[in-house]
Amino acid sequence: MIARFPIRYKGETVLPRTFSESMRRIACAFIAVGLFCNSDTFAAEPIGTSVRPGSSIDLFKAWPAIAMAPRSELATLEFLIHPDSASINRPRSFIMTLSNTGGRDAAGLGVTINGSSIRANVFGTLLDSDSKLQPDQWVHVALTVNTKTINKQATLWINGKRIAGELILEPWPASFEVAQMLSDKWNQGRVFSGQIGDIRISSLVRYEKPFDAPTALPADQHCVLHFAGDQIPLQ
Repeated sequence: MIARFPIRYKGETVLPRTFSESMRRIACAFIAVGLFCNSDTFAAEPIGTSVRPGSSIDLFKAWPAIAMAPRSELATLEFLIHPDSASINRPRSFIMTLSNTGGRDAAGLGVTINGSSIRANVFGTLLDSDSKLQPDQWVHVALTVNTKTINKQATLWINGKRIAGELILEPWPASFEVAQMLSDKWNQGRVFSGQIGDIRISSLVRYEKPFDAPTALPADQHCVLHFAGDQIPLQ
């Protein structure tokens, strides 16, 4: 039998709980606090805008200087995408396209969904992911290009993992005649659909080693183009 002794509290006599009851309540309190704290460790889902097939973003309108192919300002292209099953099942879906009017790979810099996997093109050099995208899931995609050297190191990152990297020997173009996202300039049905979240182009290589996949891409002093996921200028 566990004894309980009356004590005075704020002028009143109260009977404290038994030791076992007190410990049980303390343990429950710690469990509740633990559950509350752990809930904060789960990242919030990205904020996005729905994209219907054929919708597009005109990058010339948002950033006219991109027409001059500013080499020093195109070091990291990244975005949060949430492709639907139609987008993944198309033979090809354009995410970002910087190119000439002919759309030649050798003249282009961009990212597509190609056969349900992510592909980056850096002036004819292709960086491919081996893993297949799943529909209706958020994915962070980043293409980094070290533009400060003659031979440019390009790296494709997906959800914080280094997927592929190549040394790019092709020269940087003098201009871009096509600069758009999500749609097919050449009307061959290679469009994106689903949701698009934050978009960010930066003047520095943001990623050099694996990282936790972000759920937001905030603007900062290195950002030359930025769209928040709920402020996408679709056309």
